[in-house]
Amino acid sequence: MVAPLMQVAGHDPKILVGPETADDAGVYLLGDEALVATLDFITPVCDDPFRFGRIAAANSLSDVFAMGGKALFALNICCFPAKGIPGGVYASILGGAAEAIAESGAVLLGGHSVEDDELKFGLSVVGKADPERVLTNANARPGDLLILTKTLGTGVLINAFKAGKMDAADLEPALIEMERLNHGAAQLALQHGVMAATDITGFGIAGHLLEVARASKVGIRLRFSDLPIFESFHRMVKKGVSTLSTAANEANVKDELKIEIGLKKHQREILFDPQTSGGLLLATPPIQVEPLLKALLDGGTNAALVGEVVEGPQRLEVV
Repeated sequence: MVAPLMQVAGHDPKILVGPETADDAGVYLLGDEALVATLDFITPVCDDPFRFGRIAAANSLSDVFAMGGKALFALNICCFPAKGIPGGVYASILGGAAEAIAESGAVLLGGHSVEDDELKFGLSVVGKADPERVLTNANARPGDLLILTKTLGTGVLINAFKAGKMDAADLEPALIEMERLNHGAAQLALQHGVMAATDITGFGIAGHLLEVARASKVGIRLRFSDLPIFESFHRMVKKGVSTLSTAANEANVKDELKIEIGLKKHQREILFDPQTSGGLLLATPPIQVEPLLKALLDGGTNAALVGEVVEGPQRLEVV
């Protein structure tokens, strides 16, 4: 999907980050500042329209934060069915999104709506960053240690809830994580010398780590036992719950993935589970790991040290 973009994006020197490295957002030099631009939208993840609006907005805003940016303004992307939706639902979705946008420090300028058979909602977001401190997936260096800022497993948990195999109380921990903005974690990363980051979303942790490996021309070593995983994830996988993206995510990385430990099928699934409003993956200089972890944990982030960057070849090793 990225290849056609590279043919039309051009090579303007003002493009600081384009589609070539499959990064989280585009970055454009405007005067002394860098503009960060992205868009994303998702289908509902819960029955509460206000919380869905918050999560969809958090998911879209995260791409700006993953680049080390501050969100400036957003535009709503509304793909809404014309019939069959109770009154007040759309207003609640927009209200939840507006709350998250305000929490991020950005403003809402408007948006666009179309009729769609399947409800989808998200944002187009523009932010700004220091051109010298843009966080990209191409800046990881051997010796960096990897910090993950949210728990994994939302793809399976969302589908388990939709299938009636999990109740709202079981889904609640995932909703809380998905609602939490990545803005604070990104600012702490900048303060602690982080130069490379990505957010873990639709391609799963394996897919996004391999994007870092490819863009930075490094190897990645992921410690499976240190991954933060929702308690109910493996239980739901054993019940047969998966996602439509999981198999494709695994196929996308199979040639560059080496699993050095014995993992059962239900354990492997977490590597490819598509995340909604997932955490940041921060490639952190070793001297800054302890203070950054402490700052993240003190701020209420479920951060964990999950691996390291090593010399090439460009692949992901799970140990």
